[in-house]
Amino acid sequence: MEVYKHAKVLIVDDDRELCDVAQAIISYWEIKTKIVTDPNMVANQMSDSFYNIVLLDILMPDKSGFALIPEIHSLSPDTKIIVMTGYADTEKAIRAIKLGVFDFLEKPITMELLSHAVKRALDTQKLEFDLLVRRRKLEEANEQIMDTNKSLSVLARNFEKTRDYTENQIIKKIRSLMIPILKKLQRDKSLERHKAELSILTFGLSGDMKIFGLLSFSELRIASMIMSGLTSRKIANELYISLRTVETHRKNIRKKLNINNSHQNLRDYLELRMAKDQYIFD
Repeated sequence: MEVYKHAKVLIVDDDRELCDVAQAIISYWEIKTKIVTDPNMVANQMSDSFYNIVLLDILMPDKSGFALIPEIHSLSPDTKIIVMTGYADTEKAIRAIKLGVFDFLEKPITMELLSHAVKRALDTQKLEFDLLVRRRKLEEANEQIMDTNKSLSVLARNFEKTRDYTENQIIKKIRSLMIPILKKLQRDKSLERHKAELSILTFGLSGDMKIFGLLSFSELRIASMIMSGLTSRKIANELYISLRTVETHRKNIRKKLNINNSHQNLRDYLELRMAKDQYIFD
């Protein structure tokens, strides 16, 4: 029992002789003991010190062990109670167990039985303590993980905002530099054969840059012409393609831009996207 030498046992019995015997046995295992023969002094004793085990007599004058069990649990929930009596019967054992005692011993108590009961109580107590420590560590780890996740979420949101702001500033700068140049080139008669390409570039930079990334070159060219107010037939004539090809491109543009409402005018939608994007960056 040397491993339990730091444990403490409170012996509660009005029979002083029995207390002395129990104390001698338990002290032999290097476990500290304290004797209380007056049941009314148990609460004071337990308030002053923690006891791993209370060895409690059931039948005592003035106050029974049954009355003390709830008090002991209230004062020290982790303390194990081992009851003992010279008048043991099934009814008392069941009653004690219902009250939450750890073990039940019948007098006269032998060294072997007492040793087994004390050892089992201390082993159980140590296991419960270890489990409690592990649970608390797990809870702390979970709290740290949650705190870390919250911090990462905040960091990610801040990064997203910073990235978006940086991208917006870059796009705004590109627009301020490129759009005047492109418009000047569009007015240059010598570059008439590149009018379509210049128109596409101007459209892409002036409007929503996401549209520029979603649409193909042909779709961007048709989108820019739609923005200019040309009908499908006029676009077909100007590009020397069939009307069906223009309509196919229009359908593809609507699909890529997620325009699910068939009543949504494509030109109005494109103008709205351009106006919204310009408002953000200007």
